Amino acid sequence: MIAYHPSSFFQGKRILLGVTGGIAAYKVVSLARYLAEKGALVTVCMTRHALQIVGKAPFEAVTGQRVYVDSFEEGASLAHIVLPRNHDLILVAPATANIIGKMAHGIADDLLSTLLLVEPRKVLLAPAMNVSMWRNPVVQENLRILQERGVRIVPPASGRLACGEEGEGRLPEVEELVEEVFCALHVPRSLAGKRVLVTAGATREWIDPVRFLSNPSTGLMGCALASTCRAWGAEVRLISGALSVRPPSGIELTRVESALELREAVLASFDWCDVLMMSAAVSDFRPASFAPTKIKRGHEPLVLPLVPNPDILGEVGKEKGNKVLVGFCAETDHVLEEARRKLVAKNLDMIVANLVGQKSGFATSTNRVWIVDRKGNEVAFPLLEKVDVAEKIVEHLVSHFLS
Repeated sequence: MIAYHPSSFFQGKRILLGVTGGIAAYKVVSLARYLAEKGALVTVCMTRHALQIVGKAPFEAVTGQRVYVDSFEEGASLAHIVLPRNHDLILVAPATANIIGKMAHGIADDLLSTLLLVEPRKVLLAPAMNVSMWRNPVVQENLRILQERGVRIVPPASGRLACGEEGEGRLPEVEELVEEVFCALHVPRSLAGKRVLVTAGATREWIDPVRFLSNPSTGLMGCALASTCRAWGAEVRLISGALSVRPPSGIELTRVESALELREAVLASFDWCDVLMMSAAVSDFRPASFAPTKIKRGHEPLVLPLVPNPDILGEVGKEKGNKVLVGFCAETDHVLEEARRKLVAKNLDMIVANLVGQKSGFATSTNRVWIVDRKGNEVAFPLLEKVDVAEKIVEHLVSHFLS
């Protein structure tokens, strides 16, 4: 499972999980297990209809906590007040049309609907229902009312629904729900009001219809950065080449193939952004020409003429104005020397230098990096998970350039 949050983020977080009577309720057991395994204290409150789909026992087993259902059960006195006030976040998943309508109009006829009225700004709703129900104007109006009151909504996924129909209404997968919880709980939110453009993944330079020049980048580092910037409050756009990982949720995504396509996409969004983080692994060269049919094997060596690709970051560096530019370089030796050189040559504010090899760089979940910036700061980090590296990069960006 690809989860874009620092490895210790959920340690000690208190999450109240509201489970209603949608068929997707069974998925939420895996969500509760994941959060509990990551160190969160997870308390579950179920509706009576949810009990018809999945009972208390699975939730009690994975969380180690009591499951609440009724306001009048033994030991639940004032639970409708105590539970919301004692937790950092209230996630309702799946959120049925029924619970959405109750919350929008102040109906409190069971424990879950009652506690949702106590701390509405802590609430994160993950709607899941039939596509026709989702599109019903009444449901959409109720969601609009709740959003205007500060309630956060996770848009449902599209696809085949339990009823057999196709369309919006699926509960997002567990890893996406985890990411939404991460973004909802993250503090500080120092990038609020900022627009961040992130590039990720590997470009591909096609030789013929079946072969290309590329590199082993999975895109994990760039995707983690995009999700982290969103968690810090930014509006984020992600431009990605080939990815071997799930793109982060809640982010506008543009797909590209080649370095030339990447250049075009970056230039199209450059005026929009306040910060550009160029973490894509861009091919330095491309074939001088494309063979329209497969190049056949021969007995003689194949000579493949290459031409340089544009230096995208160097190009925007000449026109950066007040924007903050963050570059990346992957090196096998002389890491700091190359980082210092490229910082100046490309007119960057920060550069993140990756050491390739030793479980660092491409095709790994970990990275060893140095941050060098134009203010003279040079910071070395030990080998860390890339999701933790992303948090360190954004912390440095905020503290030195955006505070």
